[in-house]
Amino acid sequence: MTHEKKRKNDTPALPTPGWAIYLRTSSDENQKPELSRERQRFTIEKQVLEHSDMPVYGEYIDVLTGKDPRRKDYQRMLADARAGRFSHVIVERADRFGRSDTEALRAIDELYTFGVVVRFANAPDLDPMDPDDRVVVALSFFLAQRESMLMGQRVKSGLKAKRASGGYAGRAPDGYINMWGQSDPDHRSDLGRIHHWIEPDPERARLWKEAWAMLLTGTMALKDIAFALHERGYRHRSGKPFVVVSPKVGKCKPITDGLLRGFQDWTYAGWVVSECDGIEPKTVRGDWEPLISTEDFEAGLLMLERLNGSHTANQK
Repeated sequence: MTHEKKRKNDTPALPTPGWAIYLRTSSDENQKPELSRERQRFTIEKQVLEHSDMPVYGEYIDVLTGKDPRRKDYQRMLADARAGRFSHVIVERADRFGRSDTEALRAIDELYTFGVVVRFANAPDLDPMDPDDRVVVALSFFLAQRESMLMGQRVKSGLKAKRASGGYAGRAPDGYINMWGQSDPDHRSDLGRIHHWIEPDPERARLWKEAWAMLLTGTMALKDIAFALHERGYRHRSGKPFVVVSPKVGKCKPITDGLLRGFQDWTYAGWVVSECDGIEPKTVRGDWEPLISTEDFEAGLLMLERLNGSHTANQK
């Protein structure tokens, strides 16, 4: 009798009937995650939920690549599934559940052990626990993974071509701002429908011009420049001050790492430089307005070398 009672207690309770909606979008800024989520919701609603009598338990939303199984809401969904809070998980399509077939199929199997069924809105009748359907699901993961790899290659090739033609790829350095707009119809074959470029930021560009003027005097070390910028009310782009004051001892510490990186960045002199693409300084002219002349930039590099040499000598 005791053994029979123990077996009943060990038997997991059936999950509460209901749908858990899982929405995932890439962190890629060009994808517009909010629009992607709306499209996913619409497909799920029209293809599945409108034809179901079960209630919706809740939504789980991640804005992160599907290659990472440590997605916050993804893990929360698994925890709620273990607790039996819903009986079904619905996603727009298989690759939204995860782009790694091994990880995603393992998760589907884990959900199944808790009595939770996974369904895909673009193929509602597809059952990943059916041997034949499972092949189709695995193939969809493989195709999604292949598309992701191809897209990555296309993006890398596009960025390389952009740099080679004098364009700036990536987040603008401090002192510049990223701009975008519709491409001229005559140049869409080269630039695409949306054209991206950088322009000087009126506020931040002034900071850097003043910083370079100080460096080129040859009399100010990086810490001196940091103190001078701090006195003029400037801050790093992150909002942090150029000089941090310790509240305990009142000691001032200049923050110079950002200055050093900026003084060594050829972007400010209007040149494209890319180690990964093999673009050396002064070989590809950028299509943006420089904040400093090439001659002054190179003079600044010499100043930095001299200052570093002096610092090493002083340490000895």
